[in-house]
Amino acid sequence: AGGADEAGGPAGGEGEARLAMSQAAIVDLISKWTTESGVRSLERRVAQVCRWAALRLAGPAGGGAAEGPDGQDPTVQLAEAALAECGPDEQGRLAVEAHHLPFIVGAEIFEPDLAERLQVGVAMGLGVTPTGGQLLFVEATRSKGSGRLTVTGQLGEVMRESVSTAMSLLRSKLYYATLAATGEARPVVRVGPSTARLPADTAAPLAVAPRGSLELPDGLEQRPAEMSATFQDVFQSLVARGDASKDPFGNDDVHVHFPAGAIPKDGPSAGVATALALASLLLDRPVRSDTAVTGEITLRGHVLPVGGIRDKVLAAHRAGVRHVLLPFANQRHVKDDLPASALGDVELHFV
Repeated sequence: AGGADEAGGPAGGEGEARLAMSQAAIVDLISKWTTESGVRSLERRVAQVCRWAALRLAGPAGGGAAEGPDGQDPTVQLAEAALAECGPDEQGRLAVEAHHLPFIVGAEIFEPDLAERLQVGVAMGLGVTPTGGQLLFVEATRSKGSGRLTVTGQLGEVMRESVSTAMSLLRSKLYYATLAATGEARPVVRVGPSTARLPADTAAPLAVAPRGSLELPDGLEQRPAEMSATFQDVFQSLVARGDASKDPFGNDDVHVHFPAGAIPKDGPSAGVATALALASLLLDRPVRSDTAVTGEITLRGHVLPVGGIRDKVLAAHRAGVRHVLLPFANQRHVKDDLPASALGDVELHFV
């Protein structure tokens, strides 16, 4: 709350606060008008509110919204009706709520990130900008074509490589899994001191049960049973179409897009999110809408650590995300960097 005694108006005690802004109004002023790494713009916006308050306390001749020539402008009438709620009251105090701000400081400049219901082929990643963390959506779609991969969104070279890596990883996993599903798993030759041939089933990430259904290999029993069933359905569909040994996307063109094309983007952090978007597109199942992910992915399926964990988790917390997937190697950054308020509302999972 700030004072405006020098603006005049009804009597008030010396030094008594004459302007009060609610907590919601302050949060909105920060997130919708002053997104920045410092507080200079916030100071200017608060000063703008204080000047409006001083004019309003000075009386009808000095404050309020500007009227048109005939005084009947509908926009002016709407603003005056909304600002009438602010006061001043009998003690000469003004109270500003969040819904009053557009009539005082103008239209919103920034749109805060909000988690939304994800569709098939869309995943929610996390990125870091000069003004802090933000949600980074990854969109993937397919259409009939010649098997071309298109990547758009004003991306740097590292980010484009992450998309290619995610696509190659998905193709590799499904290729060897479908070989195992059709009984065509190939033996693997170990390069090293010994040239002994390994058993054929080691060539595939999923083992084949005697009855011909797919099961997770030993050591992965803790994964949900429905995951195995989902992949089984996909593999059986590929086999039925005669695509067991081909690209799972066939001759379809795949387009991966990162929205907000006016903002340059780069870095490996979107690797996991891209892999999830492509897997969602292939399985025709949406990713969980309450989950955001970050992490670099490799061709072996490893998730490597990334930077900006504090900013990314706080961005997820602001957007209302309930679950965040982080690289296991970033676990050491959580307790030291993140406030308890964020850790209490967001559940972290390490992969």
